Amino acid sequence: MHVNSLEDLINKYGFTDEEINFALERAKGIIFGFAMEYRARKVLENYNFTNIKSVNLPTHDIEAEKDGEKYYIEVKASKKSPTKEYSAYKIAMIAQLHGIHLTLVMLPSPRLYLTEEILSEPKKVLFEFFKMLFNNENDKLKEFLANDKNRKIVESYNKVITHYFPEIKDLTSLEIIRPIL
Repeated sequence: MHVNSLEDLINKYGFTDEEINFALERAKGIIFGFAMEYRARKVLENYNFTNIKSVNLPTHDIEAEKDGEKYYIEVKASKKSPTKEYSAYKIAMIAQLHGIHLTLVMLPSPRLYLTEEILSEPKKVLFEFFKMLFNNENDKLKEFLANDKNRKIVESYNKVITHYFPEIKDLTSLEIIRPIL
């Protein structure tokens, strides 16, 4: 623990040990999160990522590069399913990124996953749908929605798709998805 920072606070503001202990107890989760993010940056360095930056965005915590590719990395420090809390809205936001989204699971030991490979089946279908939609891949989108299973899954996310409707500028894409809304 960086005692100098605590000593600086104590000296500058005259905090008591009791006040500092209270603050540390309340901030334990925040300190844990930032410490894991720092550890994650070191893990990524070991995997030969470069230009590693902490960003704290809804879709990812870290941006980095490797072999000329841009990566967006979400750091997970719990033992729960790493993508369970990825909402449909977050999936749509991830699909809009221009690069590769990874999930770095820190516990029990660091493991790096391609996010789309570890999504549940419905979320994987939704991710593919939004990726094609946002990239104006209309022929692929038509074929994708022609599959009944895909279409039913996508239709179940009607509210999310409607939310992103204003962001879709391609008229052909709009015509393709209009029947499922």
